[in-house]
Amino acid sequence: MALLKKNLWSIFYILTTCLTLYFAYVSYAQWQRLFGNAQNSQENTLRLIANSTQALYRTNEIMLDILGHRFLEDASYQDNQSAMDILDAALEGSPAIISIALVDPQGNMLFATNNLDVSNFPNLLEQPQSRESFIEVMNSDTMVFGRTYFFEPFQDWIVPIRKAIRNPDGSVYRVITAALRLDDSFGHLVKSIDQENRYLSLIVRDDMYLQYASDSQGNEFSRYQQLLPTNKQQAMITAIERLHGNIQEDAFWRLDQPLSFVYTSEKSPQLISFQNNTVYKLRFMLMTPLDVLWKDFVKLFSAHFLIFLSVVGVLYALFRIIATAEAKRNADLLHQATHDQLTGLLNRSYLNKNVHQWIHPQASPFGLLYLDLDNFKNINDSFGHHLGDMLLQELAKRLQAVSPQETALLRHGGDEFILLSTIHDDSELVGLANTLIETASKPYLINSMRLNVGASVGIAKYPEHGESIDDLLRAADIAMYESKRLKNSAHLFRDAMQENYLRNVNIEQALRGAIENHELHMVYQPQVSTDGSFYGVEALIRWTNPRLGSIPPDAFIPIAEESGQMPTLGRYIIETTFADIQQIQHSLGISFSTSINLSARQLLEPDFATYFINKMQQENIEGVWLTLEITESLLIEDTSSVLPLLHAIKNKGVQLSMDDFGTGYSSLSMLRMLPIDELKIDKSFIDAALTSKNAQQMAQSIVTIGKNLEMDVVAEGIETKEQLEMLTRFGCDRFQGYYFARPMDKDALIRYVKGTFFP
Repeated sequence: MALLKKNLWSIFYILTTCLTLYFAYVSYAQWQRLFGNAQNSQENTLRLIANSTQALYRTNEIMLDILGHRFLEDASYQDNQSAMDILDAALEGSPAIISIALVDPQGNMLFATNNLDVSNFPNLLEQPQSRESFIEVMNSDTMVFGRTYFFEPFQDWIVPIRKAIRNPDGSVYRVITAALRLDDSFGHLVKSIDQENRYLSLIVRDDMYLQYASDSQGNEFSRYQQLLPTNKQQAMITAIERLHGNIQEDAFWRLDQPLSFVYTSEKSPQLISFQNNTVYKLRFMLMTPLDVLWKDFVKLFSAHFLIFLSVVGVLYALFRIIATAEAKRNADLLHQATHDQLTGLLNRSYLNKNVHQWIHPQASPFGLLYLDLDNFKNINDSFGHHLGDMLLQELAKRLQAVSPQETALLRHGGDEFILLSTIHDDSELVGLANTLIETASKPYLINSMRLNVGASVGIAKYPEHGESIDDLLRAADIAMYESKRLKNSAHLFRDAMQENYLRNVNIEQALRGAIENHELHMVYQPQVSTDGSFYGVEALIRWTNPRLGSIPPDAFIPIAEESGQMPTLGRYIIETTFADIQQIQHSLGISFSTSINLSARQLLEPDFATYFINKMQQENIEGVWLTLEITESLLIEDTSSVLPLLHAIKNKGVQLSMDDFGTGYSSLSMLRMLPIDELKIDKSFIDAALTSKNAQQMAQSIVTIGKNLEMDVVAEGIETKEQLEMLTRFGCDRFQGYYFARPMDKDALIRYVKGTFFP
């Protein structure tokens, strides 16, 4: 089937060629049949003419024999009057005979019928056209045909037939001769058989003079005075030799069966059939111009050719329909292969197949913009992929509407879009990128729901940032990664970005084997109450790679989230922390609070609440001693999705803390709605509180908000006594920072707690 689709017209050409060859074969066979039929018909007609002629003239010969014998047997018939009566009686039965005469052996005409005066008749031995045939009849016992010639006394063309009357001793007594009118003898016989005048009929004597030609009209009888053309004679000989080989002259005349050949003359080719008459040594010839056969063939050929054209036409129409349908199907398949089915935009396959239109030795500079939606996954996870697909379709329409002319807009996959533009000026490219971001960030009203997403754009330029599409995409992706950190921004690729990008790539690759290689471990930073007592710890993950060294969490946690490794890493943190806390509490003989940080990706896993609660029960961890720290940005972006999960965990006695409070945009109404137990003041406010009145007031406001909402307030990043005293005055409930202790492993924590709080 694949071959059929690929070579459809080749099959048509093959079929057409086969049909043409078959038509040519049929046409050739028709010509052969037509030619064979014509040859058979011509030979049959020739036989009939030859046989009829022989029968007719055999009758005339008998008549001459009878007359001759009467002259010999009865002396009374030898006087002129008696002889005249006998000859006149013979004429009544032979209308073709003009006259019958007696000739002496010296060629003198003695007397003739119709009261003709023979005194002025030429001597037959002296007359050139009769001399040879007269000599022949003197030496022959059979009737002899004389040459056809114009006989002046009759004013007509005659064919003389002569018979020698011999004495008992064999000597010639008289020659009886009859003058046959040409048209009433040979002509009448031929025309009675060939009534449609289909053939040119010739009767040729053994001396190669014409005895009769059916195409002689009026006085055009000059041919009777000329020999049969040499080329025709040679053609007959060649035809005989082809069939019988070289034969002698006497054997030639014994060939009394029709023989046909094609004779090519300067006028037109002819089909010639000839047959010898061995008795009278006449050669009967029928000729048909091949033009006549060709006309018949053309009529037949035309009818068959119309059928052939009809078949080929129907076949062509059928193949055209199939080809059109196939072309449409291929066009549809090509469109499907090079266009995104969801948005209708060009796709990655189109880019790979048509990149030569943009990148070639004479290519002009252009810009490549790589757009990626921010937090689009949350749309899919929260509202389903169907709603996300509708958002992408709307986004595609928006991007098409604002894309400049001479650009190619593609959906590269997921929520990533690429725009190739002839614009290559830096400021214009950044302006176009900001237009795309602004367009993509406008609210989407889908199924009566108002959805908001952001967009980040990375920009690369050809050939400045790469001479291949892969290099340009990598450069734009690096620039987009930079934009992702800031959200809703656009960055033009700079060489310095690549170093940071490559480091992130190395981190991502190394992180995949970090757990198996035992490169990760947990540390714990103590939290102290206002009265100086030990309250609990915050569990923090650390990673030390043999090649990359020590990598801080704020460097590898975002990469783990983007690369899809956060679920595995998050479970490692929870399970390791539960195991360590069990050992620490058992060693110290006390229970204390443990705070665990959750990433956005981890918390939004569909089965996270079930997993976390089951793991608590397996490790026999009391929920009242667990606190989950959640970032303010997560709560703002996914409140509707997060809220049911928070309540499920809260119902198991787990405390909830809002980490880095004050850096986001949460409102007081949101705080009242969420089941939060604790607020953590971000370290940035505490660092600036002693030198910045605004930062000090912000820290104090956070404490006031927490108290008003009956939440505990924790200050992290305490490094000095002054910071501790100030935040104590503000009313903070707990403190955490280097001022008390750095994060430490479980063994160091046990020693620290025993030595500091239980000496």
